[in-house]
Amino acid sequence: MKVTEKTLKARCTELNLAALRDTTFGISFERFPKGYTVEIKYRDATLPQVLAVEVTASEAQAVIEGVAAGAAAVKAAGAVKPEYITMETFTRQAGARCVKCQSKDIVLAHLTAGAGTITQLCSCSRCGQTWDSVYALSHFDYGAVAV
Repeated sequence: MKVTEKTLKARCTELNLAALRDTTFGISFERFPKGYTVEIKYRDATLPQVLAVEVTASEAQAVIEGVAAGAAAVKAAGAVKPEYITMETFTRQAGARCVKCQSKDIVLAHLTAGAGTITQLCSCSRCGQTWDSVYALSHFDYGAVAV
């Protein structure tokens, strides 16, 4: 069967809504004058990962199927999307997203000072998750202090 842009789009949509739904990424492609580019697009602020550049439709399909097979293997091994984001992702996103559903609809509450830290109660308006964001105190800005 001949691979067309329409069949590539249908397969990417099918995978993103089914097999890749519980992963931290999706798959996409774009057509350029010299061929197709296939990318993994992450659901957080991580930059996309280019898998293939300037390939034919058949080669793009092979890359897409490789991603599907890899995701199926990971799922079969029992390694599914974690319930919460990692600390690295939380820090990279500057604490601006929910730790569970990645929504930007977070509510920041009161601050509590501790030994070298400030803790802020946070909650998500979308999923209801609550957590504490902990800020380490390292210095203060002399320019902001009136002398």
